[in-house]
Amino acid sequence: MPVTKPTALLIPISDHNIAQLYNCLAADYHTVILLASSHFKKQRKRFISVLKSIKPDIALLEADLPNDADDYEKLRDFVETHLLNKIKGYRLELNGTGGTKVIPFLLLDMLPIQRVYYKGMKHNYLQSWQPGQPQSYQQTELTSKVSAEQALALYSDKMVLATDKTEPYATHPGALAMAETIWQAYQQADSAISWLAATLSHSAWTSSQKEQSFCFTLPDAQQQNSQWQSWFEQLAAFSQGQLDYQHPTITLYSHKNKKHPASLFKRWLSGDWLEQLVQSWLEEVLPHNQLLCGVKPSTTGEQGASRELDFICFHNTAGYVIETKVTTEPKQSANKMVQQLVSLAENFGKLQKVLFLSPLFFQTRPEGSQALKQFIKYCDSHQVKLCRNKTELLALFK
Repeated sequence: MPVTKPTALLIPISDHNIAQLYNCLAADYHTVILLASSHFKKQRKRFISVLKSIKPDIALLEADLPNDADDYEKLRDFVETHLLNKIKGYRLELNGTGGTKVIPFLLLDMLPIQRVYYKGMKHNYLQSWQPGQPQSYQQTELTSKVSAEQALALYSDKMVLATDKTEPYATHPGALAMAETIWQAYQQADSAISWLAATLSHSAWTSSQKEQSFCFTLPDAQQQNSQWQSWFEQLAAFSQGQLDYQHPTITLYSHKNKKHPASLFKRWLSGDWLEQLVQSWLEEVLPHNQLLCGVKPSTTGEQGASRELDFICFHNTAGYVIETKVTTEPKQSANKMVQQLVSLAENFGKLQKVLFLSPLFFQTRPEGSQALKQFIKYCDSHQVKLCRNKTELLALFK
């Protein structure tokens, strides 16, 4: 009886290797042969580490492509002098998703490839076929789940993941409902929270690191507004003593200790409420292990090691970094938010960048305005996807 050869999967390594990882998990491969030029040796090392953590018994072979992996003749010499010895005794399959376009062409010309695999960016399945036999085409669903942490490890050598938040406002049973209320109120320029945000943007409260109190008086035109009064009463109750409302005066506090309730409430009111709300929306469509919150790079970039990305998630093998902002900081340009996101995202590989902004930002940049058009153009030029609401955000994961 003829001896059945073990199957080896050939994988050209590139910057994006999640689809190739799924391919390794889609079948019971005896061996995987990883092809990489010197430009992608770091990516190959990461791939090996992740694959071994999932399938420790799989055999992995490495072969170094020529640096000019666009040159057919150099690739042919590589196959003849280096690769042929490694593939003896194997039944060969090929993943043609990554690498230069000429690599799979060359391998198909020179080797007895039995099956080819390819993963389209927008597809949640692997496509495969036998070379020269179009009727052999198949689709394989990506049933083996790769966690977001494992997927991110393909792009970054080291990362720091945030622990679950224990601050009194993040864990307050009414926090999500309050965040929803703030979101809805920011859609109205004449709402109480919009007035408070505008007032605080010109106040030392936002930057104060001293133990101080700050008093603000409601504008005369709104002092008889029962909706405003009701809203500030709700916010005062939620603040657990860090916003005092004695009509018509509001008192807010600051403190030098970042863990003091005054500091924690300032952080929540300034932006954590939006992060919490967006997380709840993402959890509606993404499995728990596909979403990472508060991820820090281990290296110091432009913003320093203390900076963190709000979310990193993966869907259909595509990776996204998502940053949420209520609006620009005082005296900060809108473009600066984009620059910060791009700078920080560079620590995590070439993932798709998403900037999610609250309705407050768009109050001063209404639809059709020149300021908004210029900002959208700036986002596009930096490959940043701008999202303005839940619908636009979740549309990324359909």
